[in-house]
Amino acid sequence: MDNKNFIGSASVFMVKDLGRALDYYCDVLGFKRPQLWGESPDFAMPSRDGFIVMLQQVEENETVRSNFSQGANWDAYFWVNDADSLFAEFKAKGAIIEYEPTIQPYEIKEFGIQDVDGHFLAFGQHWPQS
Repeated sequence: MDNKNFIGSASVFMVKDLGRALDYYCDVLGFKRPQLWGESPDFAMPSRDGFIVMLQQVEENETVRSNFSQGANWDAYFWVNDADSLFAEFKAKGAIIEYEPTIQPYEIKEFGIQDVDGHFLAFGQHWPQS
């Protein structure tokens, strides 16, 4: 009997301006533009390759704090098949680059970007490739 019950997960990011955040995730990072929820839309779930990022707009006077701004390495980490081509795609569309593809001591070829609210996203490919 297969006892695997987890079928996915999603990062949840608080954002200052949902429209601006969606433009970045969709136009720069290639996520699909999603349905919007809320009376004056304040929540959306853009997706790419079956992965979802949840974006929740904060109230006007609230502060957005990323994990990264509080000393963590990343806010989200995505494993990918081809870090170099994904990096080239993001860079060509104007992504906010933190570091270019680098082979890390933990055997991952990895790069990092930020979103418009300062969330730090890392993308890693197992290295060397099998």
